Amino acid sequence: MFKSAQDLIAAIITRKRFDHSSLDYFKAALKEMGDPQNGLRMLHVAGTNGKGSTTNYLRSLLQSAGYKTGSFTSPHLVVHNDRIRINDINISDQDLLYYGNLTYPLWQKYSLAMFEIDTLISFLYFQDHQVDFAVYEVGLGGRLDATNVITPLITVITNIGYDHTELLGETLPLIAKEKAGIIKEHIPLFTSERKPECLKVFQEVCKDRHASMQRIEALPPKRVKDHLVLLDDKRGELPLSTLAYYQCENATLALRVIEYLADQNIIAITNKEIKEGLAARWLGRFEIIRNNPLFILDGAHNQEGIEALAISLQECPRPRRVVFSALRDKPYTSMLQRLKEVCDQVIVTQFEFYRAQSAKDLAAGVDVIIEPDYEKAIQKALDQSPEGTVAVTGSLYFISEVRWKFLENEKNQV
Repeated sequence: MFKSAQDLIAAIITRKRFDHSSLDYFKAALKEMGDPQNGLRMLHVAGTNGKGSTTNYLRSLLQSAGYKTGSFTSPHLVVHNDRIRINDINISDQDLLYYGNLTYPLWQKYSLAMFEIDTLISFLYFQDHQVDFAVYEVGLGGRLDATNVITPLITVITNIGYDHTELLGETLPLIAKEKAGIIKEHIPLFTSERKPECLKVFQEVCKDRHASMQRIEALPPKRVKDHLVLLDDKRGELPLSTLAYYQCENATLALRVIEYLADQNIIAITNKEIKEGLAARWLGRFEIIRNNPLFILDGAHNQEGIEALAISLQECPRPRRVVFSALRDKPYTSMLQRLKEVCDQVIVTQFEFYRAQSAKDLAAGVDVIIEPDYEKAIQKALDQSPEGTVAVTGSLYFISEVRWKFLENEKNQV
């Protein structure tokens, strides 16, 4: 048994998944705990990009309407606890320790990995705290993800892109098929995907499982000073707390899901509560840390993410300087080339993580500045002038580390 949450987390993060072909072991563990997931009303969100943001918008909208709402997301951005939240408040160290010790006998018995342990703890925590709803973000893929043991009210697939191809497949239809694994019998699917080959996969799976499918178009945005506003014919202007254009799609997708739940009399929500809910912030996604220069953190961790970031950066003041680091399995060369198209300076760096690529290898064949020490790289970008924009992007693990380090330094200087 563990004596502190820190010891528990240190043990959890060492747990690797040994079998990627089945959820049988995890289902057996859940059964031994009484299948706590079956007592929850849940929404399930998958996709290559935007699933964390969409989860957060759904959580915020439900919470604004007065519902006690759990959310499960990954990876964590600040501390491990922020994966499991109720009304946007992290599970406490005390509760995490309690549920960790409660489930510990099952870890070895069923060879549970970190993500499965976190998922199990979240089910128990949300059940015991009697949440009205719980919104679950898929960790990886869909069909074989630990969260796919749930039977939700709604399934959501944001979009399909090339990511984790070694596990999900080399083509978009294969990846779409894995993501579509979360579609359940008679459970509606909402998606903002546009590519015909992916939509065809969704339609086939929905037909097979007698599930309806709704494809969502993002509401048109306009920029108002330091944020965007969605223009809705029905409700007028809906302010977002972001300058990221890619969030318009995620916010609209969440809004349409909430409207469906309201139409089905599953929830009640007012226009005022919708406006409050859509003002949600999501850390590490076009997050403005400070101004002069504009300093942005954005977890654009794959090609599609970088493309979305590039569109929003084009609206930001010049000179634009970017600090980038990524994992070994990402298409970092093409990601850097896209950043060079919209930025005046690109600095490549590295961070300590077992899957991280070195700055030298990231920069191979691309005309960029190399600075292996990421703190020096960021400071170099910030110190060049008070004008313009500095964006730190790449791996979410990198963004998490930078955010913690930077905000800790800021705090210590106060």
